[in-house]
Amino acid sequence: MFIAVLASCFALIQACDDENTNQEIVFPADGVSYAEHVQPYFLRYCATSGCHNNATVAGGLALTSWSNVISAPGVVIEGDPDASLLIQKVDGRLPHQPNVPILINNNQLEGLRTWVSEGAKNN
Repeated sequence: MFIAVLASCFALIQACDDENTNQEIVFPADGVSYAEHVQPYFLRYCATSGCHNNATVAGGLALTSWSNVISAPGVVIEGDPDASLLIQKVDGRLPHQPNVPILINNNQLEGLRTWVSEGAKNN
């Protein structure tokens, strides 16, 4: 019985871990929300240990809050994604830290572009 309970607990923990690991951040075509889409993307893929968190601040940029992102000169130019350094980094026009891939799919890239185009609001 002990082994059955232990196996059940392990399966439950593994299922939770798989669910969190495989959870995808999907952006809508318009009406992108900083709180619902952009910040979760940053926290999962960018503001991790050793990167753009408050402790490391890689490249002088912490992606842990809207105010950090907006206050960094040139990173986000509201309404102009092509001029925004953030978009230029994630779409590959500007180099990122060597040997540190940017984890982004087409939906996420377009979502970030849309957020900037829509004014980079803190919504």
